[in-house]
Amino acid sequence: MTEDHRLAFTDARVNLLSFTFGTSLGFSNGTTMQFEAEFAITGPDGERRIVDPVDPTSLAPVLALHGDTVTNATLDGPDVRLHFASGTVLEAWPDDSYESWQYDGGGPERRMIIALPGGGLAVFGPPPTSD
Repeated sequence: MTEDHRLAFTDARVNLLSFTFGTSLGFSNGTTMQFEAEFAITGPDGERRIVDPVDPTSLAPVLALHGDTVTNATLDGPDVRLHFASGTVLEAWPDDSYESWQYDGGGPERRMIIALPGGGLAVFGPPPTSD
């Protein structure tokens, strides 16, 4: 049985970018995503770029997300994909050794989803409600 882990991103705008030991995106609805392992950004031009959160020379594609709006978000096991209004797609997957990404949902019923090393998810907070 597959659990439904909904991601509250639709129509959320990227309004905060943070670069420390990872790369974080903050969204207008209070949701955040943090990346601590490589992920990919495919621009509207179709070029796919690998982003390493600790390599400053690879971070330029992330800057282009500022102000962009999520139109669709999917979670397939530990693989997450965000589609943006500009046509950009962000993809993240599990790392063999580290927690690669973390989702912190906004709103009154906050949920946290973490991509575990080697695959799988850790989910904290209330289960999603069906609308």
